[in-house]
Amino acid sequence: MIQPELTTTRRLTDESVFSQLCNQGFCILPGYLPQKKVEILTAAVRLLHPAWSELPVEQLPPQGSLPTPNAFPSQNTSFPFPQRCLNQAMMDPDAIALAKRWLGTDQICMRGSACSIRYPGFVDGTGRHVDGFSMLPTQNTNRGYNHLKFWYYLSEVELDTAPTSFWPTQWGEQGPYVVGGEQKVTGVAGSLIVFSIFTYHSRNNFTRPHGERYVFTVRWGRRDHPWEGQSEYVMSGNNPAFANFIGCLAPSDRELFHFPPIGHPYYTQQTLRHLADQYPGWDVSGEYQAAIAEVDVQN
Repeated sequence: MIQPELTTTRRLTDESVFSQLCNQGFCILPGYLPQKKVEILTAAVRLLHPAWSELPVEQLPPQGSLPTPNAFPSQNTSFPFPQRCLNQAMMDPDAIALAKRWLGTDQICMRGSACSIRYPGFVDGTGRHVDGFSMLPTQNTNRGYNHLKFWYYLSEVELDTAPTSFWPTQWGEQGPYVVGGEQKVTGVAGSLIVFSIFTYHSRNNFTRPHGERYVFTVRWGRRDHPWEGQSEYVMSGNNPAFANFIGCLAPSDRELFHFPPIGHPYYTQQTLRHLADQYPGWDVSGEYQAAIAEVDVQN
């Protein structure tokens, strides 16, 4: 078990973070998020998934049956979220900078984000594994051919509330392989685990008879790897929460969500009008319009 210091002074851009990722495939930053941000995000997640104490009595499993699986041991909601603060939480500049360095390119995109909860009765049925998210085999691949995942604990996680286990992992000709013992990662709310999807990890049972475990995740990958897992959010153009989130982003940040860069031939006077209708605030800075005008002058 890893019970790290309660809070960290490290930033995701520190060299020690990158070194740990290279050496063992994961890095732990206890208490990474400020307490106020934890409170805001946890309140938002509770609107999606109620706390154990808020569940109807008739849904609770008999105490004596735990940790037997019940009808709702785990729930999950994917991006885009109706709560704006959860969408904005993905846009941590340090996290994005680390993902770009790890993946070896500035051209990255958000591959998936989710809020999940574990309740008493959750039992792991997977065991130790690496994630897939690709049509290609993992042998003979460097770290550019995987995703970097950011895993935020939004509630305190202890040994009996389904902590995640990690095994130090390296990559060789036959793919990822374990180089150290199991480490069950507990931590205070706001703790962050950063790991490659090729790092061996596993779930653990929720054996405490009450409570919940909240986790918020974000996954980044290379934009030029279409064979790697794409999220369904690319079909969310008509989702109001997605439209509001995208409309408020800077043009360069929209590229992280698969939108064409400024100057792309797609952008015309007509398409800009349609984009402004669909994504309020789309060209409030005038950058898209300026790029079109520049092309017109050149022609």
